[in-house]
Amino acid sequence: MSRRREPGEPRAAFAYRFLRVNSGFIAFPRYGRRRMSSTRIIPFRPWFAGGLGLCAAAFLFPAGPATSMCQLVSDTTQGNRADAHAEEGMQFARAGNLTSADSELRKAVALAPGNAEFLRDLATVLAMEKKFDESTSYFQRALKIDPHDVAARRYLGANLWQLHRYAEARQNLRILLHANPGDPQALLLLGMVSENTRDYGTAAKTLASVPTLVRAQPESIAALARSYYHIGETAKARAWLNELHNQAAGVQAVLLGAQIADEMQDYQTAETLLSSVATHYSDQTDLQYRLALVKFHAQRFAESSHILQQLLDDGHKTSEVDRLLASCFRAQKQDEEAIHVLQDAIQLDPENEASYLDLAGILIARKQISAAMELAQRMTTAFPDSSRVFVSKGSIELAASDFTDALGSFNRAVQLEPRNADAMIGLARAQANAGMTDRAKTTLDQAIARFPEKSRFELELGQVLLKEAETGVKSAELRAEQLFNSAIAHDNRLAEAHYELGALALGRGQAAGALLHLKKAAKLDPSSAKTHFALSRAYRRLGRNDEAAKEATLFDKLKE
Repeated sequence: MSRRREPGEPRAAFAYRFLRVNSGFIAFPRYGRRRMSSTRIIPFRPWFAGGLGLCAAAFLFPAGPATSMCQLVSDTTQGNRADAHAEEGMQFARAGNLTSADSELRKAVALAPGNAEFLRDLATVLAMEKKFDESTSYFQRALKIDPHDVAARRYLGANLWQLHRYAEARQNLRILLHANPGDPQALLLLGMVSENTRDYGTAAKTLASVPTLVRAQPESIAALARSYYHIGETAKARAWLNELHNQAAGVQAVLLGAQIADEMQDYQTAETLLSSVATHYSDQTDLQYRLALVKFHAQRFAESSHILQQLLDDGHKTSEVDRLLASCFRAQKQDEEAIHVLQDAIQLDPENEASYLDLAGILIARKQISAAMELAQRMTTAFPDSSRVFVSKGSIELAASDFTDALGSFNRAVQLEPRNADAMIGLARAQANAGMTDRAKTTLDQAIARFPEKSRFELELGQVLLKEAETGVKSAELRAEQLFNSAIAHDNRLAEAHYELGALALGRGQAAGALLHLKKAAKLDPSSAKTHFALSRAYRRLGRNDEAAKEATLFDKLKE
């Protein structure tokens, strides 16, 4: 199958020269996420010389009963067999036959369960097969035997990252970096984990410390740029996004950069990046759609509509174009046009549930409950296994005050997708509206404990508690305020949480404190009528009557 390692040849050198595997993401380890061709070292063990037999063993071990000698012979034979299976497994791995490598390495581990190298090699092959949970358990077993195995700990950290078990990944990487503070791959992975957990300061510092590795992959450049945006270092973020022009991935790397800039509301940079690939990108339809999306996010709805209408006129009619055009119409309060476009999108692509969901959202907002209920029946027939569809159906039933059916729909949504945050929040709302306040609180408390993104659940639970406080439960308001503060600590962009804190302060006569939160809420959601009404009251109490009148006018305009 391949040549045998020469006597005395370093194990890693042999593996490096003769083992090339196509596998995954960046450099830690090279499996998972975006699959890119790369070279990864798998440790190679020497073939046990079967000829070491009984004579050598007799000199190495003290004499003992015949049964002990028999056990020694049995153990030696078993060890030889384990090593043979491990060698065979690594040869299969070198050849890219991961299924057979998996099988042989399992046999080796079964014969020698205390061999850390066998465990690590099996874990590595399992990870390459994307069996991350099982791979993780074998890496953990290997590290119990050899806690100083740097490669196993790094690969375990990568597995845990792939599995979104970020706290455990960080813990393993901290152990690794405590032993070797300059380990570049561990620093890179810690930066990625930190960015995923919104610890943007740590992410920026850590990723910036290994610029060569960051430049190796567009995804890591994107993570560093996003982190710089979040900590307010926009110039550095833009500089790193410009690095994407030098990536081997070419146009796709630049498109990723434009997506990051758009996400971070740096719309000019997003447009600049898109314009820079205009002459190199073969899919001009996709490029124009991306440009329309950026303009939509920048609230330049007329410009976005113009681009989309041009695409339709040129024959590029897709449900995605129709849906974005409908969003432009809706933003310009042209709901009838939006409904018409979405109906076209459904007819064009009846298997795309997103168009149904967008249409349902408009019908609920317009309080066209009968039409929405009819659409809900069509959706659940067309998409019986879609959690999002049952969330939409439950929302329509809530709007119709049909709380029993809403409970059924949201429960079904949770069954279909237990990690669906909208389903959990919808279920809690249905429970609260059905008078099951304690169950709603339990649902939300459990979600806060289980979901990494806690802010929406904290906001929702706070609002449930405020209603409970209206019935005379004095402690409920205090905990609600704590939850709102926690929600904005986790996500300062939650307009509703800022509004609730402002309203609480206003109710206590703390107009100056209320103003801070209400202005933030209005900035985040300028179309909220209740926020402008509360701002009008706050300004009036502070004697700022002109500003109060302005906010009152905005309230009158928005409530229509």
